[in-house]
Amino acid sequence: MPERILGQMKTVTLHTARTKLDSLLRMVAAGEEIQIVEKRKPVARLVPPAAPQVDWSETFARLEDVWGRKPLPGTPGSQLVSEGRR
Repeated sequence: MPERILGQMKTVTLHTARTKLDSLLRMVAAGEEIQIVEKRKPVARLVPPAAPQVDWSETFARLEDVWGRKPLPGTPGSQLVSEGRR
C-alpha cells in the first residue's frame, strides 16, 4: 500500500490515504509515521499520539511522608544487581 519509503517514514498519495485510511490508521497505531502527498508535495503526516507524561512528584512526596528519608526495608537494589552479575 505505501507507495514510497523515504527513510523510515512511509509516503502515500492523497487518493491512497482516502481509500485506505483504515489500514493506514492501523499502521500508525503500530508506531509508523505516514506522510501524505498531493502532486508530490507533502500535505499532511499521520503520527502516533505522544505518550502521556507522568508526574511522579506527588507519588514520591507521599512515599517520603510514609518512609521519610530512611532506607526502605529489604535488600538494596544495587546489591541485587551486583549479585545478579556474578
